[in-house]
Amino acid sequence: MADTQNRLDRTNIVPAIEAWAYLCGHAGPLRETLHDGLVWLRTCWANGLDFLPFDLVHDLGQMLLSGRSFAFASSRDLGSWSEQERVWRMDYEDRLLGRWVLDPSVGEAHVAIAGLPPKLRPEAVAHAVGLALGSALRQSSQLPAGNPAHLRSLAPQLDQLAEQIPNSCEQWSLRIDREWVDWALSLRIHAIQMLPDSRLFEPEDLWELAHLQELPNESARLALREIHGAVAAIGSVGPSVGLQVRRKAQEVPVEADEADQYPAGGFDALSTKGRFENLVRTEVVYVGEGVDGEHGIDIFDVRYAEGELLFYTRDQSPLLDQHRQLNLVIDQPAQLRFKDPQLPAQTLVLVDALCLRLQADLVSVFGPNGATVTIWWRAEAGEDVAAATEERNLFELTLAAELAHRRVVLETTPDLEKLPARGLAVFSPNTPDPDCGARAWIGVGESVWRVGDEQFEVGKPGQLRALADRLLVTLLA
Repeated sequence: MADTQNRLDRTNIVPAIEAWAYLCGHAGPLRETLHDGLVWLRTCWANGLDFLPFDLVHDLGQMLLSGRSFAFASSRDLGSWSEQERVWRMDYEDRLLGRWVLDPSVGEAHVAIAGLPPKLRPEAVAHAVGLALGSALRQSSQLPAGNPAHLRSLAPQLDQLAEQIPNSCEQWSLRIDREWVDWALSLRIHAIQMLPDSRLFEPEDLWELAHLQELPNESARLALREIHGAVAAIGSVGPSVGLQVRRKAQEVPVEADEADQYPAGGFDALSTKGRFENLVRTEVVYVGEGVDGEHGIDIFDVRYAEGELLFYTRDQSPLLDQHRQLNLVIDQPAQLRFKDPQLPAQTLVLVDALCLRLQADLVSVFGPNGATVTIWWRAEAGEDVAAATEERNLFELTLAAELAHRRVVLETTPDLEKLPARGLAVFSPNTPDPDCGARAWIGVGESVWRVGDEQFEVGKPGQLRALADRLLVTLLA
C-alpha cells in the first residue's frame, strides 16, 4: 500500500475507492449505487472538497435520495460479518448513520431534492453533501486530497470495479486488501470525531437546496448564503418588542386623505365588561326591583355581582388598524460593497440582511397581510445601477413568495426626494438629507452605524438586532 498521507495519486485511486466501498453502510447493491456515488464524489472534489471520503459521500447521498426508506447494511449482511467487523460496522450505523436518519433536517433536504427535476438531482445531492460535511471536515489535516481528473480518467476501471463486486459481503471480505480497509477505516473514525452532533442542515442550506434550479451560478449561491447567514445571525424580533410595536402602532392613526369619512369614538357593540358611563341605559330598570328587605339587595346589585350588566363598547377608527407600509432605501449600493475589518461581512450584505429581517419581523408582528415593504435602491451612476440590478435579482430569489403575494415591492430610483415619506428609512454612507423626509437615516459604511444620536457597533453580537428593534419602533410606533 502506497503512502497516502497528504494526497491520493493516480495509482491509489482504484484501491482506495474499493476499500471505501467495502465500508459503505447502505444495504443497496453497490453494483448499482457505486456509479452515482462516484459522480457525487467527483463533483465534490471538483468544488474544492477533495478531502471528502467516498464512503461518507456515498451513504449520505443515498440517504438524501431515499429518505426514511434508507436501509442499513446490517439488515442484509449482519450474519456474514465476523465478530470484529460487526463491532465497527454497527458502531458506524449507531454513531453516524442512525443519527442522520433521525435528523429532521435530512428529511427536509430529501423532500427538497425530490422536488427538483431528475436531471438536477445528482448536482443537488453533491451540493447537499458538500454543505453537510464540507465545513466540518475542512479543518482536518489527516484526510488525503483527491483529484477529480483522476476519477474521470479512471472511469473505465472504476466501472469494471463495480461489475466485479461480489454479491455476498462474505465473498468480498475474502478478496479485499485488508491494509486498504484498515486505512479507510482509520480515516472514517477520524471523520466521525470531526463531525458535530448538531443538525446536518441549517435553514439557509435547505432554502438553497429547494431553490437550486433558480440559482444562476455559484457566485449567486455564495452571495445568498452570506446574506441568509447574516439574517439568521440577527435573529427574530423579541415578543416584548413586537408587542410594544403592535400596541404603539394602534395608538397612532395613519394619515389618509379620506380620514373624515371614518367614524371614531362611537359605540359599536355590547359587552358584560366596561365603565359605568358606558352602561346600557335600560339596565337601570333593575334598580329597586326584587329588593331583599333584610339586606337591601336588588336585582341590579345581583346582576352587577354576577357580571351580567351590559355595557356599550366604543368603536375604534379603522385608521388605527390600517395597512402598514415601510419604505427601505439602500443608497448608492456600489459604495457599500466593501468590508470593514471589524465587521463580519460586507456593508451591503449587512444592509441587505437588515432589510430582509425587518420584512420578516413585520410579518411576525402584523401578520402576512398586515404590512407591505418597498425596498428601493437609489442609483444614479452606472456602477450603482449595475449593483442595484444584481442586488434586485438576489432579492427576487429570496422574496419570490412575498413578491407574488404583493407583500414586498422592489424598485430603483435616482432621487430620494421623490420617495413616499411613509415609514421611510434610508441606509446611506452619506450625511442625512433633510429634504427627503426620512423618519430614520441610518449612517452606514463604518464599524459604527448611527441613527440620530444613537450609535450601534454592528460588529458586536446583538447590535444589529438592537438596531432593527430601534427602526421598528421609530418607523411604526
